[in-house]
Amino acid sequence: MSKQPNQQPAWAALTAHKAALSDSLTQSNQMSASAAGISLDFSRQLVNDETLGLFEQLLNEQDWQTWQAKMFGGEAINTSENRAVLHVALRGSYNGSDAAINDEVNASLGANGFVAFAEAVRRGEVRSHTGEAFTDVVNLGIGGSDLGPRLICHALADQSATPRVHFVANLDPVEMQRVLHGLNPATTMFILSSKSYSTMETQANAEAAVAWLSAGIQADASAIKAAHFCAVSNNIQAVSAWGIDISRCFTLPEWVGGRFSLWSAVGLSIAIAIGEVKFRELLAGAHEMDTHFLTAPMRENLPALLAVLGVWNTNFHNAQTHGVISYCERLRYLPDYLQQLEMESNGKCVDKEGQAVTYATSPVLFGGLGTTTQHSFFQMLHQGTHTVPLDIISLSSETAPRMYEGDTRADDLLLFARAQSDALAYGVAALPASLRDVWLAKPSYSHFPANRPNSRIHLNELTPKTLGALIAMYEHKTFLQGVIWHVNSFDQWGVELGKVMFGAMK
Repeated sequence: MSKQPNQQPAWAALTAHKAALSDSLTQSNQMSASAAGISLDFSRQLVNDETLGLFEQLLNEQDWQTWQAKMFGGEAINTSENRAVLHVALRGSYNGSDAAINDEVNASLGANGFVAFAEAVRRGEVRSHTGEAFTDVVNLGIGGSDLGPRLICHALADQSATPRVHFVANLDPVEMQRVLHGLNPATTMFILSSKSYSTMETQANAEAAVAWLSAGIQADASAIKAAHFCAVSNNIQAVSAWGIDISRCFTLPEWVGGRFSLWSAVGLSIAIAIGEVKFRELLAGAHEMDTHFLTAPMRENLPALLAVLGVWNTNFHNAQTHGVISYCERLRYLPDYLQQLEMESNGKCVDKEGQAVTYATSPVLFGGLGTTTQHSFFQMLHQGTHTVPLDIISLSSETAPRMYEGDTRADDLLLFARAQSDALAYGVAALPASLRDVWLAKPSYSHFPANRPNSRIHLNELTPKTLGALIAMYEHKTFLQGVIWHVNSFDQWGVELGKVMFGAMK
């Protein structure tokens, strides 16, 4: 029976193992796994076969496969809100017996669902107040209604066409002003994305959008709302009262949490950007990772390996942070997305029964792009007093654009990912002998402590399918860390408190 992990025999064994294990990385360590177009090389982590064996024991003690079955079967594992957690059903991975679940999913992808509406917008069949096809669509949402769609639309921008998709999340009016600059009000549509229709930032930005449209088109607000808005919300009554036609309001199941909702109608902006075929490929990639997560043994299971590596570094090496560095501009928004996914899910100080935990849970997650981060905070990663475990993500250079003959920038980018990974792990020892001797002759301020753990995550190509698999991999990593830490990964009372405080001050 699962309980707080530090009460389990494997936790004590891991503590003793950590004390006996060398903290020096060797280049002979070979540990890797792959699935769904993603390769994971974790040979630069301070683990060995015994470490993995003890974590396999801990996972079993925490009933990880039972919790997997509960989630994929539709049990209410979000116990504080008595809800199922079934975002996996949106990509065809539901294993339960309730036919209504699959019927709801199929309806959203059917003739009257959000995907069909997206296709109508793309074909120019949905027209503006002035009778024109829309050239631009602006998604108004925040948190889970923004970060996932923003990540995907940016990552797959080379596969999108008209209309162009933009995002406004911040209440700061400067963001909307910059997004709308240069857009034509007569051909711009807005998606009001708020599951509860109670998100203050989204409502305020929607009112600003109406004012901008009205000024540009010279039409009254009711006509503007009817023609230039659609919505993703379960509060149909409130959305309709605001002025959006019910036929343009798309709901999402109650069993889908905000930070796991990009696969649902919240992905309307994605479907508009990349089209139905590619949207279904995105779902297919996530489904492939779901299957891998359910069937692969722990030592070959990408989400499970990432989960235990994170727990190892957080709870046994006392790392308080975790970095995600992507050597791929198309994944610029991945760290932003993962910040919500991981910290909102597992940033908890009480367990599933409401008892205080006595161990660290979610580390602070941050990130950025290589190679730009090499010229900002990598100095601290190499020689600072804090050890910061990293995920270093790279993409094959074969699919990169070549702007001139002999353009090797994409090849160099991939080499930098490898070089930084080795330099963090092995320090000067990773240099060829001739260069190593020169470097070691330098004063002590140029020496490196090395042994900085990092994992290499590599994609041969970035397609809707591999991107879907990548996101699902991190979703399941987050879920499994919650299982290990014995916390509810699917509520967010800290977010709710901030809303109540704002309302009390208003």
